Amino acid sequence: MLILESSTQDVYRNLAIEEYLMDHVTDQGPILFLWQSDCAVVLGKNQNPWQECRLDLMEKEQVPLARRVSGGGTVYHDAGNLNYCVITSRESYQEQQAYSLVFQALETFGITAEKTGKSNLSVDGLKFSGNAFAFRKGRAMHHGTLLLQTDLKRLNRYLGSMVDGIETHAIASVPARVTNLNLDKGALSDALKERFLAEYSDGSPVRWAENNLDESVLQSLYLRQNSDDWRFGGTPRFSVKAGDERLEISKGIIENGEFKGRRFKNIAFSLFC
Repeated sequence: MLILESSTQDVYRNLAIEEYLMDHVTDQGPILFLWQSDCAVVLGKNQNPWQECRLDLMEKEQVPLARRVSGGGTVYHDAGNLNYCVITSRESYQEQQAYSLVFQALETFGITAEKTGKSNLSVDGLKFSGNAFAFRKGRAMHHGTLLLQTDLKRLNRYLGSMVDGIETHAIASVPARVTNLNLDKGALSDALKERFLAEYSDGSPVRWAENNLDESVLQSLYLRQNSDDWRFGGTPRFSVKAGDERLEISKGIIENGEFKGRRFKNIAFSLFC
């Protein structure tokens, strides 16, 4: 079994590490990966960034946009978040076991949490964690955010639709009232690691340093995470009303449409905005 804590707050590198651990570390048993990032907005794999976040404001304030390989909704990250990631074989994965890991860790601080909706974790009806999942090549990844001391004002500033009139089959986020747990990151990390050892192993863990990763493979994943082809081009096909016309957008590129007498074709939709 492996337990890894990231030494960076680069959201793209941490998402790349998650993907690397899922696809390239397959012989070490269950994995727990804990990380934080600087201020960022992270989309689910099948979401539309123009529908989910205020890209203009994010660009002005230099807030990165990222897209993860799992489904689920859009989340806000900053150094007040603690992100946890559990990776197992597809055969041994149990969704409730991953939630229990968090619940039992929180119980050591006298906090009783519950699962609400499809994949949220809440305290007293207020969400503190959104969770998402990825399954491929016989592997399962279950990961989520934990709001500890997050800037909730900034969270609400960046999440929300930037463009009106979007028609899409992309997965839409479900808004929920949120709260911070007001816990120390180090203390909760220790509790999660302790419970992970109890839940997933026989008590003889293997510690694995981040410098054991193959940097050549990781760099390739990092570059894709940081690319417009992934962040914007990964958007499911959609259309948007422009005057009396509709623009048709595929992989982030306007296929065809007219606005104010100008014909748009094969132009990045981000340039149109």
